[in-house]
Amino acid sequence: MRRLMPYLMTGALVSIATGAGAQQVEIDRTLQHVGATPIMLSDVREARLLKLVPEAGGTDDAILTALENRLLMLSEANRMPGAEPARDLIAARRQAWRATWPAGTDVPALMVSAGTTDQDLDGWFRDDLRIATYLDQRFGQQVDATRTKRISEWLIELRRRANLIRR
Repeated sequence: MRRLMPYLMTGALVSIATGAGAQQVEIDRTLQHVGATPIMLSDVREARLLKLVPEAGGTDDAILTALENRLLMLSEANRMPGAEPARDLIAARRQAWRATWPAGTDVPALMVSAGTTDQDLDGWFRDDLRIATYLDQRFGQQVDATRTKRISEWLIELRRRANLIRR
């Protein structure tokens, strides 16, 4: 997504004039780096608003961890040659996401509020499919407790190697 990760910024402040003087208000800041990719506070807000990591729950820390894990998995998936997911699979993934919203939800307005475009979402869902394909290749397609445990242990090791062991 456009705002989910690509900007390198250590923090952004804006001064707001008040009657007695100026007040600094934080508008964004870097929460974490995964490799060379920063995760901004705005990325966490966007992921929460658009429910892009529902498995993380609603806390900022849980969403941050999910975004960190996603970047780690994408980094691993990028090391393996593979075909890009087909457009129809991306569209199906997007439709499945859209179906999670209650009827009448103005998703385009949410996207505008989050600063997200259709292209951004398609990129997010393409990466979802790339991660799923990689996990299937590495850990098998049968989803069971053993596979879940192996993925969890693998993520712990990836986090350790990336010095993200605080979570």
